This record gives sequence, C-alpha cells and structure tokens, in this order.
Amino acid sequence: MWFHISAEGRQDVAYHTDGNLLSPSYRDRIKYMGGHKRCSLQITNAKLSDAGTYHFRFEIDNQQGRWTSPDAITLSVTELQVHVHPPRIGNMFAAGETVFLSCVARGCAAPGRNFALYRNGINLGQSNKLSAIYNFDSQHAGTYTCRPIPPQNVQSPGLTLALGYAPRYTTVQITPREAVGEGDSVTLTCSSDGAPPAESFAWFKEGESGSVPDSFKPELRLWSLDYRDHGEYVCVARNPLGTDRSRPLLLNVTYSPKNTRILISPKGDIKEGFAVNLTCSSNANPPVQKYTWYKVNGGQPWNKGTAQNLTFPSVRSHHAGQYYCTAWNVFGMGTSPTISLIVLYAPKNTSVLARPSTVIEAGSSLTLTCISQANPAVENYTWHRINAADAWETRSGPSYTIAEVSPGASGQYYCEARNRIGAHNSPVLTVKVRGGLKVIALASAVGVSIGLISLTVVVMISKNMHRIDTENLEEEKQYSPLVDLPVDSTLFSESTSETFLLKSTKMSDIPEEPEEIYESSHPSIVPLKEAAQSAEEQGKINFITVHYSHMPSRDQTEVTNIPLDGDKKLRDGPNVVYNVLAKQLREEMEESGV
Repeated sequence: MWFHISAEGRQDVAYHTDGNLLSPSYRDRIKYMGGHKRCSLQITNAKLSDAGTYHFRFEIDNQQGRWTSPDAITLSVTELQVHVHPPRIGNMFAAGETVFLSCVARGCAAPGRNFALYRNGINLGQSNKLSAIYNFDSQHAGTYTCRPIPPQNVQSPGLTLALGYAPRYTTVQITPREAVGEGDSVTLTCSSDGAPPAESFAWFKEGESGSVPDSFKPELRLWSLDYRDHGEYVCVARNPLGTDRSRPLLLNVTYSPKNTRILISPKGDIKEGFAVNLTCSSNANPPVQKYTWYKVNGGQPWNKGTAQNLTFPSVRSHHAGQYYCTAWNVFGMGTSPTISLIVLYAPKNTSVLARPSTVIEAGSSLTLTCISQANPAVENYTWHRINAADAWETRSGPSYTIAEVSPGASGQYYCEARNRIGAHNSPVLTVKVRGGLKVIALASAVGVSIGLISLTVVVMISKNMHRIDTENLEEEKQYSPLVDLPVDSTLFSESTSETFLLKSTKMSDIPEEPEEIYESSHPSIVPLKEAAQSAEEQGKINFITVHYSHMPSRDQTEVTNIPLDGDKKLRDGPNVVYNVLAKQLREEMEESGV
C-alpha cells in the first residue's frame, strides 16, 4: 500500500490492494504500476493537495507481517491554470467585449518559470502577463491552455471561451387567450433566446412604478382578477450579457364602471351667468354606454339622454344644488358621489317688510326688515328715505327699528342689499303715521261746519221775512218735491252725486274723519250756486256743500250739488262723509206767524 502524509500531518491512503480502503481524494486517479520487484504508483491529474510525503508499506496476515520502507518520496505539485477576466457563467462573452487571459502557476515550480498560451493547440506566444482580446467575436472562441517554457509534457486544464449574446426575441403569452372577467385567473409566460440562457426575469405593468411583486420568474400567475389588473404587461429577461424587454401585451379584464365621479369646469367661484360644464367620469371595460344625471330632491333624472356632460350655457341661481351621475355598460352600473354646484349671485327679490303695519299710530314702535336672496349672504344693508338727505345704515342685520314713531316719520322707505357680487334695491314702501293730524283736521271741520250752520240760518231768516202769497206757497208746494218730506228726514249717500237733508245738526252728528288722512288735508267751503231769485223761487230750498282739498282715500267719496228734480232713492250706507243742512221755508213761515 501507499499512504500520503500532507504538510499539515494528515494521513491518507493513496493506494491499497483492498480498494475499499482507498481515500476518496485519490479514487480514479491512482494506478499501481509495480510487480514482485517494483512497487511503482502513477498519479494522474495531479492537484496541489497531492503534494507531501509518500511511504510504501508491505503487510502479511500475522502480527509481525508488516514492513514499511524506510525511504520516503516527497512530491511537489505546481498548479498551472488559465485565468479569464471578467469571469462569466459558461465563459460566454458578447461580441465586441474585451477579454483578458493569463497563465497562473502555483507551487514549487511557479517562481521564475515562463508559460505560453495556446488556443485550440496553437501557440499564441509567451504569456507571463495578461493577454488582451479586444472586440471579442467568433474567431476568438475556442479552448485555451497554458504550457511551461521550455515545453514539457505538462499543460494546464483547458478553458473554453464562447461567443454569447444577451437575451433577444423576448415575448409574452397569456393563457387563456380569450378575454377574462373579474374573478378569473390567468398565467403570463415570458420566453427569450439568449446565450447563456436568461437567468432572471422581471414583470412590469405599464403606468406603475416598480416591478410586479414576486414576479422574478418566467411565469406570472394572477389569481382572482379585478379591474386594477387590467392593462399592458412587459417582461424583462436578463443574462450576464444584458437584458431584453418584450413588447407590451394587453391583459383585457372586463368590468363594470368603477371610480365614477363628477368633474366641474371651470374651477373656483361660479357666478350667475357663467358657462358651467359637469362631466361624468368613469373607468369601465368596455367603455360606458350610457350616462344619467340626477339632481338631489329633483325626483326624475335630467332629460339629457346618454350625454357624458351636463352643460349650463348661462348658469342661474336655481341651477344650484347637489348632483350625481350614473354610468352604465353591459356588465353593470357605477354611481358617483354627490357634488354641490354652488352659484354665486348678487342680491335679488329684495323687499321691505313693515311690522306691525305700514299704517301705524304715533308713538308706537315700527320695525322695517329688508329681505333679499343672495349667495354669498348679504353683507351690508343700507336704508334710504325718499326726499331725505340722510340715510340709515346697519351692518349687523337687515332690520331698522324706530322705537317711538312721530308724525314726521311718515314717508317712503327702501333698502339696499349688497354682497361681494353686487347690490339690489327694494321697491319703495310708504309708511303713514296717524293720530296727531287727525285731531287737528277734525277740529277744523267741526268749526267750519258750525260757522256754516249759523250762516245758513241767518240767510234763510232774512229771506223769509218777505211776505209770500198763499198762491205762491201752494205753487211752491206743487213744484218742490222736498216740501212733503218729514221734518227730520235724512238722506244718506254712497256716491259723489248724492246729498242728504237734516233738520238740525249737532257736534255729535258730524261723522269722524276717516283714519287715513293726508298731512295736507284742509277743509274748504264751496259757495252756494248763485242764481237770480224771483218771487216764485223764494220758497225753494238752498244747499251748501263742504269739501276737503285732499286726495280721497279708497273709502272716501266726494259730495257735489245736485238738482232738486233728480230722481234719487233714499238709502243707508257706511260711506257717508258730508252733511248738507237746509230748512224748509214753510216751517219758518209758520213759526214766524206770517
């Protein structure tokens, strides 16, 4: 047997007649060359680990049948190799690359030795340093070895260089090929031609940053698809020589409308009169086929057909509100969230409200309230009085209050409502204060009436002092339709052409002045109608009429003189304003004894 002792003192059985006792590191590399007189050993494919001391031993089947040769053989091993840079898997290089080769020897024979580089057995010259191959191509491919100089029956193991290339013709296939819907599963397969073959893959989805998670394999499996998986996919194949990118392949996932929403144009403040467009946006495959618009609390949908846009060429305040839309395709419907369309406009429909009324007693409290519609809300109210130099302004609210109204507060009022969009004035409101002037007017009317009564009595007594024949009295009785009336008869009137007759009038008989009286109302006397009096006419009744020089209110009427031969019916009514007093001539004559 032969056994080996390494430099570290480790002992291995290099050869034994019982092959089962052979150390694994020498198996298939040892050949026994000896006989009865020679015990030679051949080691092939020597390694640096083979260096060390070798001993021969002879053994027989008894205890004293072991003999070890006193002589030992020392083996030195020089390792000769071809090194290549840069290192590549499979020693494949792309066309045009630069490759460096060198002969490397390690062991006792390495120092001071020269080596030659061979390609396919052809000597390429001495290679003590790096040998460079520029623009590597197919002619540089082959097996390279190193041999010592001078030549010996020793050479390094061969190193084969090959012309490789980066991946190319990279493609993607989808299984199954037909369109898929939400919930289905698909497999995407990437194939590529490369030398060496692609050793890694990466998957990317168009429009997304980064690769698809857990996708560094030639197959990408997508389970339970949803609408977000729809899109184009790309595969990138890589080997040591480079990468190649496939063409995008569409994964067509069908789904109902998703992410439905409303877009408003223009952005920012929208003022009344602007052109406004609402767009119903939705993500769907196949595309949306029909849109429907709704206004909250509007009941039925807007009659806009299948239009994607809802347009207001000139938006108005009544268009403001909350809107939403629905989008439909063959797979279902999507509904947008509700959005608010806010329309800004200047104050409108401005009016003034008087509390408790526009006709108010002096000394009472009066509150005027300015009412207006506006968006944004009214920011400032200004009060005006017609023909008044001053104006009242309130910034905190729309009301103007007069705690104690005086007669001078009568007049016409209006308010101005203003916001940042514009301003608007209310119609004029007339306020009437009653109470102070009414007493003055009534006293004036009573005084004038008393004076007229006295004047009438004096005139009649003067006229009736003349003698009147009985014939004339009878004639007067025939022609005068009022002679036969009872002494205390009263004629009431509702119109402007009727009068009434009283025997006598007291202060209590004078009706109260109607409530709505103007400040400029003054009573005036209308003279009696003048005419030449004959003896036949001395017994006729004369009339006097009292007028007021003011505009009549809706419940006042004007009284004028009427002819005595008019056909008037006697009737009662609530609208009588004036009294006309007269005295029959016959009664006066009887009382005077004439």
